[in-house]
Amino acid sequence: MAKEKVIVIILLLFLATTVLASDSSWCDPELCSEGATHVACNNDGEFHQSCPADAVMINLKPYRDFIVDEHNKRRNFIAAGQLPGYYPAARMATMVWDEELEYLATLNLKTCNLEHDDCNNSYRFRNVGQNLCGVDRPRNFPLNVKNIVENSMGLWFGEYPLIDSSYITQFRVARHLDKYGHFAETVVDRNTHVGCAMMRFTNPQYPFLYIYNMACNYASTYAVGVYVYKAGEPASECTTGSNPKYSALCSLKEKYNPNYNEY
Repeated sequence: MAKEKVIVIILLLFLATTVLASDSSWCDPELCSEGATHVACNNDGEFHQSCPADAVMINLKPYRDFIVDEHNKRRNFIAAGQLPGYYPAARMATMVWDEELEYLATLNLKTCNLEHDDCNNSYRFRNVGQNLCGVDRPRNFPLNVKNIVENSMGLWFGEYPLIDSSYITQFRVARHLDKYGHFAETVVDRNTHVGCAMMRFTNPQYPFLYIYNMACNYASTYAVGVYVYKAGEPASECTTGSNPKYSALCSLKEKYNPNYNEY
């Protein structure tokens, strides 16, 4: 009996140590560029003290498949060569949901400051991409998560007329990056994973409105001098074949390296 108690105590100590290591690992300087603080480092997961009193997170768990599909439909559209002015994609990934990226997106929103994180990388994803959007709705309107998602993604993807295929074959930064970066992020070919979060609050200056902020974090981001996606016949370079649902995207078995830098 005593032996069993010792084993239980050891297991509890191991679990406690594992949890502490997991929490502190977000502060690992290897995850961020010099001088940047990780959004999850020493973060208790609570809303920032500057947030409005009615700030609340919206549960997106029932909408994960919908959000992933909204991304993949748009990715399939451009990968198939159907977006005017853009080449088709030879090896664009099919996105799946990722809870770690969702968690990091949640922490971003709980700052109640719709700004990109200084650092939100993980050990799996060393170059995390991020799209942010804020929309408003009358307070007396019923919550419609799908409509807010569609609205946000429409704004992101709708930036495509602001650039052309030359930004895709070799990405570059212009002074209006904030006007086209969201679109580029949605079509990075190595973006295998996505995780999003949504919150709602009232701005005291507009008490008749609810503000809905949405953040989506991605496995990878665009990089200067690197193609956003490789142009070519749709899915022609997918080593595992195409996705049966999104025929211009690669199958879910396709392996990608989402990291531009090796650590």
